[in-house]
Amino acid sequence: MILITGAGGKTGRTLIKALSKAESVCAFVHREKHVSMLKSLGAEKVLVGDMRDETAIHSAMQGMRAVYHICPNMSPDESVIGRLVIDEAQKAEVEHLVYHSVLHPQVEKMNHHWQKLRVEEMVFESGLPFTVLQPAPYMQNLLAGWKSIVEDGVLRVPYSVDSKFSFVDLEDVAEAAKVVLTEPAHANAIDELVGTLPMSHVEVAEIFGRVLKRDVRAEKEEIGDWRLRAKGLSAYALENLVKMFEYYDQCGLEGNPNVLRWVLKRKPTSFASFIARIIREHDVVR
Repeated sequence: MILITGAGGKTGRTLIKALSKAESVCAFVHREKHVSMLKSLGAEKVLVGDMRDETAIHSAMQGMRAVYHICPNMSPDESVIGRLVIDEAQKAEVEHLVYHSVLHPQVEKMNHHWQKLRVEEMVFESGLPFTVLQPAPYMQNLLAGWKSIVEDGVLRVPYSVDSKFSFVDLEDVAEAAKVVLTEPAHANAIDELVGTLPMSHVEVAEIFGRVLKRDVRAEKEEIGDWRLRAKGLSAYALENLVKMFEYYDQCGLEGNPNVLRWVLKRKPTSFASFIARIIREHDVVR
């Protein structure tokens, strides 16, 4: 059985759908409300607990062949949780630990990236067979602005629309995770999971426009305006997102799709294919 921590978010849910087709999956979540939904996606077992609770993590590790660790997004406890998960994985003698990191964790100016690099360091020192996966920003993240894109023809981002980014389809990430966890020869590796060559949001808007058959333009939203819309975020998350946007404004986040192409044994999903799939799946009227 494979244990997926932090399984209640969009990454965990997509992983469960992919992995449960190949192996038994146990999902570890923070809230009881996620249990029935995750079982419907294919999780054989769902455990509810706090990732900062040593007893809960110790119990969850028992009988697990492998662990896929996803820390809650923008958590101030990333290093503490990572240390606990690694320690308990060592005690349980799991055969494979996969850590869900991020593209370019070396960037100190983005604190949540830097914290993931600290956990990667712990993984290397653990003595466990490991794989670190470093996905690019998800294509799915842009769907938060779908209404504005479809109805108003505007793709808004709180940083320069000319900065270059590489993206990845979350479903490709889940497929890569399945390959890494169920096929041999993927231990002791760091894989950057990148789906596209670098592109600006101006180019992304043009792709949306071609597929939707309407004009779509990219616009920069000022950080102050974004702050007014950002609701329900902790002070820690808000501060780190602003730092991330400031970095994106100056540097973007570029990667190369060759590693993901090798892992999947096919070309990664293109942005145009992704948008067309979303339209089909949700019966979106163009």
